[in-house]
Amino acid sequence: MNPQASALDKFLDQHAFQSEGDILIFRAVPGDYLRRFAGRTVLCRQTYKPDAEALAGLGVEVVTDSDAPAGLCIVFATKHKEETLYHMARAASQLHEGGSLVVTAANDLGASSLEKRCAELLGGVQSFSKHKCRVFWGAKASARLDRALMASWLRGGELQPIPGTDLVSRPGVFSWNRIDPGSRLLAEYLPDDLAGCGADLGAGYGYLSRTLLARSSAVAELHLFEAEHKALEAARLNLAGFASSVRLHFHWHDVTAGLPVERLDFVVMNPPFHAGRDAEPGLGRAFIRAALTSLRPGGCLYFVANRHLPYEETIRGLAGSGKTLAEREGYKVMKVWK
Repeated sequence: MNPQASALDKFLDQHAFQSEGDILIFRAVPGDYLRRFAGRTVLCRQTYKPDAEALAGLGVEVVTDSDAPAGLCIVFATKHKEETLYHMARAASQLHEGGSLVVTAANDLGASSLEKRCAELLGGVQSFSKHKCRVFWGAKASARLDRALMASWLRGGELQPIPGTDLVSRPGVFSWNRIDPGSRLLAEYLPDDLAGCGADLGAGYGYLSRTLLARSSAVAELHLFEAEHKALEAARLNLAGFASSVRLHFHWHDVTAGLPVERLDFVVMNPPFHAGRDAEPGLGRAFIRAALTSLRPGGCLYFVANRHLPYEETIRGLAGSGKTLAEREGYKVMKVWK
């Protein structure tokens, strides 16, 4: 079980929140803590598709966003500090007067620092520690609320320009404030003669898609698959200039479950290789499997990966023929034919 969820559950053993109104949980994950809110209206705000589907499977209501007022807001910290601060500010803005904000944060996600920042926002918090996590909480009192700080955190979590580009992104998205070096390297090796119907798997905020559309005028249709809903919002804006000439499809979808499209002419991707802190080659293998399964005979896949990841065996096992186009800066760019 997620340690932040476990810590929250232990915390709720000792603290019952009876405030009126709905409960809003930011970056909610499955856990035993949810049973404590039986009979109350709970909105689980989750933009990552696998977690959203897992929550929906438990019968709770899942939303990608909500402006609904709440009597209790719970924030799960993420690895993006700016995103967590944004969620804390959103929670404070949506709470009823006297409502409670509860934050659960792993120590290695900067729990101590986040606790201090939350105390600045609310004018004071209390703290509880368990499972190498901290749960801290405080009540909304308008007289103590630092509204300037809240406004700053709200701005910091919204869509904003990526420095040195004309693209936009936001915290919570992979490589949200820079072009990932692996994607940049792959972009160098994308050809200018891609044509027909293609897909970008794990499309993020659309950097690779926009690169290939700017380079290959014969692309008629492009499917972007991305598990993070926030990334798709940015991708729609970043690709808006091509909407009149190319049929664009934006899918909030977990690629590891396979693709709902077939007979693609080409696929591009920079597949993830971390679910947590440790490398998980299985993620990349699942992306390769999804890509090759959906390509038409003769279609091609272009992808980038960390150089040490052993994807060649996966390619051979799926009857694909591939070659390495480049190896640089710890990455390899590969082309695979179906």
